Amino acid sequence: MRTRTILAAAAAFVALGSFTAVPAAAAPAPVPVVHSEITKVGPYEVRTSFSEWPLRADRSLDFLFAPANGIQGMKGRIRPVSPAGKVFRPQSQSKADGTDLARHPRALDDWGFDVVALPTPGTWRFEFTLDGPDGRGTGVLELLVGSRPGPPAALAWSLGLLPLAAVVPIGGYLWFRTRQARRRDVWTWS
Repeated sequence: MRTRTILAAAAAFVALGSFTAVPAAAAPAPVPVVHSEITKVGPYEVRTSFSEWPLRADRSLDFLFAPANGIQGMKGRIRPVSPAGKVFRPQSQSKADGTDLARHPRALDDWGFDVVALPTPGTWRFEFTLDGPDGRGTGVLELLVGSRPGPPAALAWSLGLLPLAAVVPIGGYLWFRTRQARRRDVWTWS
């Protein structure tokens, strides 16, 4: 009788696990493309797609870069230049002279950046260099990035820190009160 109960419980556990288990090789969600721009890069055309439009400063989005003939047999480099003239480094392997284009983690047929936020508003320049079967090509895509969405950063931080401004004096008052009570206990000898 006890063996049957254990076997029934094990069978129920296996059945429940097989219905609720997540597949090991689940495909990542595709990148939602809401806007694209075509750029002439020497003999090549590159479609630059965005997961958010219009572009706003400090707002995360995905960039996809897709040459018209695909990325097979191609090498690419991009140099994002901020409105202040500084080279932006969107990834950890980025260098001062640009970033080698790599496959986007959720769109493996394209190059791209996953979850990048452009830090300042203004006109950004994306300078492309592509090497492929038709030789080397260069081109520039200029994009207008709007101001940061939401309230100004100082106001947002001030509102966020208001609860802390109330907790600190209350905590100090409680600490002071409990310290006095402890001090009385220490100095009484009888």
